[in-house]
Amino acid sequence: MIESFQPAHADYLRDESRRAGRAERIAFPRTAADVLDALAEARAHRMPVTAQGARTGVTGGAVPEGGLVLNLSHMDQILAAGNAEMRVQPGATLAAIRAAVPPGFYFAPDPTEPSASIGGMISCNSSGALSFLHGPTRNHILGLRVATLAGEILDLRRGRDRTDGLRFALGSLSGELPPLRRPAVKNAAGYFIDPDMDLVDLFVGSEGTLGVVVEATLRLLPAPGAVWGLMAFLPSTAAVVGFVDALRANQRSEVGIPPTTYHQPPTAPRLAALEYFDSNCLVFLREHADELASKGISVPALPDGSACVYAEWHAPDAAAAEAALLAAAERLPEFGADPDACILADNFHDLEKLKLFRHSAPEMVNSAIDERRKIHPGLVKLGTDMSVPDARLADVLALYETDLAATDLEHLIFGHIGANHLHVNILPRHPADYAAGRALYARWAAQIIAWGGSISAEHGIGKLKRDLFRQMAGDPALAQMRELKLQFDPDWLLNPGTLLESAQANENVWTG
Repeated sequence: MIESFQPAHADYLRDESRRAGRAERIAFPRTAADVLDALAEARAHRMPVTAQGARTGVTGGAVPEGGLVLNLSHMDQILAAGNAEMRVQPGATLAAIRAAVPPGFYFAPDPTEPSASIGGMISCNSSGALSFLHGPTRNHILGLRVATLAGEILDLRRGRDRTDGLRFALGSLSGELPPLRRPAVKNAAGYFIDPDMDLVDLFVGSEGTLGVVVEATLRLLPAPGAVWGLMAFLPSTAAVVGFVDALRANQRSEVGIPPTTYHQPPTAPRLAALEYFDSNCLVFLREHADELASKGISVPALPDGSACVYAEWHAPDAAAAEAALLAAAERLPEFGADPDACILADNFHDLEKLKLFRHSAPEMVNSAIDERRKIHPGLVKLGTDMSVPDARLADVLALYETDLAATDLEHLIFGHIGANHLHVNILPRHPADYAAGRALYARWAAQIIAWGGSISAEHGIGKLKRDLFRQMAGDPALAQMRELKLQFDPDWLLNPGTLLESAQANENVWTG
């Protein structure tokens, strides 16, 4: 099953980070038994293993640094789909999962790229726009089957397999989890650990460093009776923050839905998504309108000089959705915005158009960078993935805008403003731009860490953000994480270089 790596396999050396690696072997397992066989051979030869799926990640986690590529894209079966859950192999894509969901239900996680594999989504605990209401992928994983380097398949079920305090027992493995702290913001950086936790959660967001997911059981949610969206255009950043705070306060104070009821059919309108595009982003999308049209994506009329907030409500029926949307629109004059300039989506077709438009920004950024790379081959975009507490939303936007205004860097900002989680995309035109952008990124990260934020809210750490993660977590916490990894992976073979930089002498024992 394991093959020598050939030139025809070159695509498996990279992911959407545009980072490229190296490998000597590759395998395309189709079953859990195939995965165990590959891990056994890797263990016997002390060969590093990089697990990967659709390679849509942007932090280099799927990029190998020698050894064996374990590509799970052929493990793509939908194994069972019932009314409240679905069993899938790790290579099943988000698009395939959505297509297989039974009528009356939906799978809530919605990262930008529908070709993402569920294994990758689990690996970095990805999220998307609907995480404002439903949380990240972690909240929608009911069970996992995980292959370990010890040669076992761990069968984990939420609510059944839990730690005792911080003590755990999983097959032949047992020990104590370190008492790690997490920032109280949207966060996808490092291992998730709580006393008396579900052991499923230890593997969600672990970036393939503790075991290889070979099957997942997904939670399906009852579909709302109506979904309506509103795209509002506001004259300034201050107006955007005011409108966002008003919408969030309305949900928290008037609707007041506790998270435990998010998995029930809606009995009142819920604000499900709250997204942001700055004025540069709108200009950028207008400039690429023809290219987007060739892909079937229409760019709506966008007012000059405005920033945009997209809000989406899930409601029991159209009347309730309309009432929630109109109540939000009526607040717009308070923030200097015109309700009549809004774009309304009150049916599936119009919603899909707005969502395609919303998801087009990162795709067009990548296309622009690909063109520039033809002149400067080493060029890559710089994209932040940081989040801050609610009280710091205005501060972080001011930080970004003030620093960027002092440069001539091409940039645009979009993202999940409801969770104070914005992606600053810097589009370098040459290596000097890239160096200047990296310096800004480092400055921002230091400030966001000081504010109690996270340097990775949904993309994970991979291989590109280890230095930032060290700043955020601190060396003592990283040492505890290494000790935890060694309990599952004593030879440091699983995804070496991802999440944690090893201090182990045996990390590079493989010679090919």
